[in-house]
Amino acid sequence: MCRWVGNERKERMKKKKDPFAVTNEEFAELEAHFSDLCYFVSWQLMRKNLKNNHTEDVEDVTQRIRMAVIRAGRYYKRQVYIETGLKLIEEYANDRFTSKIVEELKFLWSNRTKHGANRQRFGEHQEQLLDMMIEKCVPKECRPKKNATLLMDKKFTSYCKAIAWNEQKSLGKRISRERSIRSSMCSLSEFDYLAEEHI
Repeated sequence: MCRWVGNERKERMKKKKDPFAVTNEEFAELEAHFSDLCYFVSWQLMRKNLKNNHTEDVEDVTQRIRMAVIRAGRYYKRQVYIETGLKLIEEYANDRFTSKIVEELKFLWSNRTKHGANRQRFGEHQEQLLDMMIEKCVPKECRPKKNATLLMDKKFTSYCKAIAWNEQKSLGKRISRERSIRSSMCSLSEFDYLAEEHI
């Protein structure tokens, strides 16, 4: 009985493991590329909120920004996998039914960021369907891998910078006292920093 419970627990742990999780090597590379940005974003937020009542110091905020960058890496790995998978299925699909499914998945993916009634979700069910379609249609040697190394291209760099600044604005709203001054506090220009090409 105990052995069965132990095996079941192991299976659950396997299922819970995130295939898109950022590895230690990828974290080290993210740290090398974006540590200066994370610190600058945090320092600027603290400077703009010197008179506000908050308990966090610049290192605490830097850690929060760093975690946002790690999440960005995870999201981008998933995005690359899904977009590559959809493209390959469309390329290798040889029947109308498969093409129709791919068309629906592409529609859901392209509308995932919309809000309100038009919001479409590309969740676990859609991802499982995508996995099955990849296995069915795409040759084994051409299939994308979920555990592929994070691609730190220009698109990811721009995305990661945006995530860092958005996280800063979110943190700024939490520690600001007056709503009327939140906009001026949080609408901090990243161009002053980016123009200096620290990254």
